[in-house]
Amino acid sequence: MAETAPGWGPATRRRWPLVVVIAVVLLVVLWLAVCHAVLDDPRVERPGASDAVLVLGPPDPTRVEYAQDLVYNQHIAKTLVISVPDAETYDSPETVDYYEARSFCNEHDGVEVICFKPDPSTTQGEAIELRSLAQERGWDTVTAVTFTQHVSRSRLILSRCYTGELRMASVDFHLTGTSLLMQYVHQSAGFVKAWLTPGCDQQLPGNPKSSS
Repeated sequence: MAETAPGWGPATRRRWPLVVVIAVVLLVVLWLAVCHAVLDDPRVERPGASDAVLVLGPPDPTRVEYAQDLVYNQHIAKTLVISVPDAETYDSPETVDYYEARSFCNEHDGVEVICFKPDPSTTQGEAIELRSLAQERGWDTVTAVTFTQHVSRSRLILSRCYTGELRMASVDFHLTGTSLLMQYVHQSAGFVKAWLTPGCDQQLPGNPKSSS
């Protein structure tokens, strides 16, 4: 009969599943704590005079109306830029109609409104378009509007393409429960992708920038 290696008796083997479970739980708790610190309480700037206000997609009414207030009422910029990606399969018919109507793209009291479709249809595509517009128009300061949990990642991605002063402004959807957890997962995956593609327009292998 083979001898049991020192320290690897039946009692030790029975403890291993518990050790694994404890390690997994600790990792999950650590991940949740990091997500809460990074995503739920990001650094934002007080809206101030800018060359343009950029609304990151999708252009839901909440963030569009906030950006419009900044431009039309608070007059922090004379140019409003709105990213209009394709509607998602899970969007409601009302949301799709809102996107397709594009009434938010209409000119307003002398304010220039620029709507564009990001290519690729991601935050990176929005950053690439911002780089082009800023170089073409000489923008030194841009205020970007998105929702709270997207601020940190979008700041990272936009700052890779835009070298001017970037101010992040946010709207809060008060996510809780499953919705908040899904955002933690989505934003974490987005950070991993961003770390794997450190350039402004660098793409993952097999996922090239659209040529359309």
